[in-house]
Amino acid sequence: MRVLAGLVLLIGSSLAGHAAEPPPGTVRYASLEGAFDGFHIASGMDVPLGGQGFMLRFTGGSGLSRFRMDPALPIHLTEIAGTTRLMGGWRVKNDWGLVTIYAGLAVETRRIAPALPDPQVGTRIGPAIAIDAWLTPAERLSVQLLASYATPFSAATLRIAPGYEVMPGIHVGPEATFSAHHGTLRTRLGGHVTGLTFGPLGIRITAGLAMDRGGRSGAYGGIALWRSY
Repeated sequence: MRVLAGLVLLIGSSLAGHAAEPPPGTVRYASLEGAFDGFHIASGMDVPLGGQGFMLRFTGGSGLSRFRMDPALPIHLTEIAGTTRLMGGWRVKNDWGLVTIYAGLAVETRRIAPALPDPQVGTRIGPAIAIDAWLTPAERLSVQLLASYATPFSAATLRIAPGYEVMPGIHVGPEATFSAHHGTLRTRLGGHVTGLTFGPLGIRITAGLAMDRGGRSGAYGGIALWRSY
């Protein structure tokens, strides 16, 4: 299975940003996810511009994974990937929740070892878009939604995570993440606890089942942290 595209979560959220409703002010966040085939780390920040809904998002991440190029062959490859994204956005808040739409540039790098003829390696730059939403369809119910796409390696991520507020500010529920990267598909099916706090930090914890394109599967788990300034 390939290294995750985009959050993280959500932060990810391309993928990724913080996973709870963004508080006012600048928010800095970081995430770590480990799965049966590798790991991924990411960090970034959201900065409001002018107080009228304009936002600036900067994210960076890298990861390592082991996979089979052909599921029928016993040859394993190691992939090292990295991404940096700088995007501007517009944030809308209403009774139904909060949605931010971003557009900007992505710089992505992919290397594999042993080195094989593969057109999907190197460093590329291209446009990127993202939608990051915290929806509140009913009292005590929430839906986290992250959708992103970057053109350099056709990296796309979609994460949906409904939740129920079991305690003030703490939401628990299932999550599903689908990510595609240069023609491959990875799936995460699990659960999340969003909104825990430790001092000034917000915390999101996830765990579940990860599946890759070759039919392999195993456990994954992750933690995301954020802080408002």
